[in-house]
Amino acid sequence: MAAFRLGINMAGAVSAGAYTAGVLDFLTEALDEWYAAKDSGDAVPSHDIQLDVFSGASAGGMCAAIASIMLQGEFEHIHDASQEGTTNRFYESWVNKIDIRELLQTRDLQPQAPVYSLLDCTIIDEIAKYALVPGAPKIRRYISPNLTLFLTLTNLIGIPYSLNDIGAGSLEESTLYHADRLRFETVRPGESTSIATAKPLPLGRPHEGAWALLAEAAKATGAFPIFLRPRQLKRDSADYAYPMWESINRSATSDPPIRPDWSPEIGETINTINVDGGVIDNDPFDVAHDYLASLAPPRTDNQNPREPLKAERAVITVSPFPSQGQFSSKPVFAEEATLLSSLTRLISTFISQSRFFGESLAVITTGTSSRFVIAPSDTALPPGTPALQCASLGAFGGFFERSFRAHDFQLGRRNCQQFLRYHFALPAQNPIIASGLATLGPQSVDVLTRFRVKAPPDATSELDSDWVPLIPLCSEVVRTDVPEPPHGKITEDDLNEIVNLIDKRLRVLMPLLLRDVPSEPLRLSLEGVARLIDFFGKGKIKEYLQAQLGLGPN
Repeated sequence: MAAFRLGINMAGAVSAGAYTAGVLDFLTEALDEWYAAKDSGDAVPSHDIQLDVFSGASAGGMCAAIASIMLQGEFEHIHDASQEGTTNRFYESWVNKIDIRELLQTRDLQPQAPVYSLLDCTIIDEIAKYALVPGAPKIRRYISPNLTLFLTLTNLIGIPYSLNDIGAGSLEESTLYHADRLRFETVRPGESTSIATAKPLPLGRPHEGAWALLAEAAKATGAFPIFLRPRQLKRDSADYAYPMWESINRSATSDPPIRPDWSPEIGETINTINVDGGVIDNDPFDVAHDYLASLAPPRTDNQNPREPLKAERAVITVSPFPSQGQFSSKPVFAEEATLLSSLTRLISTFISQSRFFGESLAVITTGTSSRFVIAPSDTALPPGTPALQCASLGAFGGFFERSFRAHDFQLGRRNCQQFLRYHFALPAQNPIIASGLATLGPQSVDVLTRFRVKAPPDATSELDSDWVPLIPLCSEVVRTDVPEPPHGKITEDDLNEIVNLIDKRLRVLMPLLLRDVPSEPLRLSLEGVARLIDFFGKGKIKEYLQAQLGLGPN
């Protein structure tokens, strides 16, 4: 019986990675409960799912890396957001361990050492050592034995290409391409990956293969520019045999690959410097989509079947959408086009555009059974109120308060439950669903009665009868509604503590930054900024944070 192939794409989200972590926690719990029910002989849908690929950028990439390890072992699921010391690496990493107090330490600042970032990334290294080391493997039948993982990167060094190499004549023109990614694949010990460019992750062997590279790549994809430390990765030159802008589904193209314009001294490996993958590709849906399209039978048109009766593979995108930009129908040019205003808007434009996935927006909104989105929704809030508490302060707000992160983690679990219950379904006549029902014999009628869901509003008349969830909720544990999470609140005492830490770090950081500035005019400018910070003092910092984090003025 053929399995329904599944890919999970995780968009970038900064601290709202807590939401993505919650989605993954519930998704795994639902799959585990369903497969346990099937193994017990319960009357439940009996088709199969095969999770083939994760793709992720920034916080989503970090979640994807953790997922590639967690889903290979045992862990507890989180029903009480006040828990500490759990075996759930999603939850411990995104709720209990990461915090602005750690990011404001000065362990990274040494008198004779260079400054790499505004924040102290020591805690990120510690979380990676905790979360990205595989343990004893557990076989989950719904996980592909060759689970593949793609992490996007922004390569600051870039990959060189020459126009002469693409038939442009004698032009003395070259360019650097900075969008990058790494590909990993789980393998049984002693086995090779299915393709040479995939880095092997041997299950249960933490000191073999590319596990160390995965940890560094996860830190690199989440290295928010300026705030978090860039990461150096040693790459195989062969990784760039095909350009990163081309589809990985080679069966859909016959074009010869364009080779990098390497200098003569380049050997088999190169060193790259990398920051947040979300800078260039914050929503790597296409990578997961094209990978699924390349699997047997490969889609030479690079399109996974979208019709409900033909669908056999799909990508679920987890997209926290922390940006809350507002459209202005009547912009005031004299105010909004000034130099300072333009600079501010340019930064927010880059961030917003990297989070936009318009290439698949039309398909999703017009109905498809090959691409789905899980995005934040909290019906208990007034219309227009952001569902995510981590979305505050430019999506850094979750780092400031644990209860924000706990709220978003549980909201992710709740939203995933509703998605699986009502939206992630196919008609009973779909060949994969039908073949599963056929194995149940007379029980299939009872299963259809218990598990069927309404057809989508835009379904055609011949498909509006029985639809079956692709991942059914098969136990009381996952059927019981995940409660609406209580809203967190930062206290004034906590805010005072954080402001003091900001002030302390700035006083250590600024002299070191000034020491390393080679340009006299730039150094003078930074000295002016330092004097302004000193002049306004901690009071102004606190007022700003109060407004952004919802505490309100005294």
